[in-house]
Amino acid sequence: MTLDAVVAGNRFLHYLALMLLFGSSVFLWRLAVPGLRLTIDRRLDSALRTAAALAVLTTLAGLPLQAAEIVGNWQAAVDIHLLQKVLRIDIGQTWALRMLLALLLMTLALVRRPGRPGSVAIGSGLLLASLALTGHAAMDQGLRDFLHAANHVAHLLCGGAWLGSLLPFLLCLRLLADPLARGDAAVTLRRFSNAGHFAVAGVLLSGVANALLVLGRWPTDWSSPYQLLLSLKILLTVAMVAMAVVNRYVFVPRMRNDSPSAIAAIRRYTLMEIGLGVAVLALVAVFGMLEPG
Repeated sequence: MTLDAVVAGNRFLHYLALMLLFGSSVFLWRLAVPGLRLTIDRRLDSALRTAAALAVLTTLAGLPLQAAEIVGNWQAAVDIHLLQKVLRIDIGQTWALRMLLALLLMTLALVRRPGRPGSVAIGSGLLLASLALTGHAAMDQGLRDFLHAANHVAHLLCGGAWLGSLLPFLLCLRLLADPLARGDAAVTLRRFSNAGHFAVAGVLLSGVANALLVLGRWPTDWSSPYQLLLSLKILLTVAMVAMAVVNRYVFVPRMRNDSPSAIAAIRRYTLMEIGLGVAVLALVAVFGMLEPG
């Protein structure tokens, strides 16, 4: 396996873990009805703790992999003197800050009480937002640098809130079959539907702004690997939006007359939405390593 493939894989797992943590925690904290919050939280507990551990491990791996990328060989990843030099430059200092945030997140995930996801939502949100300190968003200077970073933070948080909340959404959907939980589940799903409009709009608007800030134009030169992969990301995101719209405006109204088949359709489309979202993260993990142009 090549160094670039390992770096891209580490980036992908890092994005996936953080978005699951942030979106699921926000869903539980701000959208789930209190009577339902504990039930869903218990079912997600193992997944969220695993995601927190993965976030720490992938952050930890970032420094040696960065050193190996700079030098261009695997030996640099275990060269203590080189790692110390990298820690003295901006890349290393950013990694140190993110490592502290990752350890804070792990601590919050371990000590949190069931049904109290607020601290993990904040901790994962901070670590997710700190990705704006790296990559293309950190290449500008002055006011443009601030605006680019702020826009990237919005893109990351909206994307995490959207994609990461789809797993607890599926669990909540299943609870509609439980007579004792049906009322709370219906209220929670309505809250999710309303909040989802803002998250999706935020992803689209900040995504367009990101493309313009990085390239200065729309990515139409497909001879450029960066622009080709960015265009694929845009297409997959549009497909995700289309599925979300169909779920909300086609299948949700049908739940009044044909609830079982409508719920089954919503579940299928949501699973496809998750699959597309994972593919988007894989593309981002790759083209985020490429030079724009």
